[in-house]
Amino acid sequence: MLVVRRLDEKEFRACFAEPMTNVTATANAIVDIWPYVEALNLDEIGVPYLNDVHYVYRDAQNRFDQVLIGTGRFNALLAIVVDLGRSTVFGHFLVDLNKEYGLSGGHLRPV
Repeated sequence: MLVVRRLDEKEFRACFAEPMTNVTATANAIVDIWPYVEALNLDEIGVPYLNDVHYVYRDAQNRFDQVLIGTGRFNALLAIVVDLGRSTVFGHFLVDLNKEYGLSGGHLRPV
């Protein structure tokens, strides 16, 4: 059985090293994230469904990739954090853009 790990905000923030670089066009899959994604309980995360990968960001120290997947929730992305050194999924975190940036309806398109 695949173990999933929901990161708390502190753990997720520890995966950042500025500047984060958008590597969506050039990233090679270090690990297949989809078995991990399929093991997630979407009700627990608070999203009705998941879409495709929208972006991949790499931290400045080349430790982590954050694979951002669109959700059925307005202005929310599911971040799958990949540990590049261990070639494994470190965990996941729901990025709520409304909460993060103080946005509300209509300011951003659905993701």
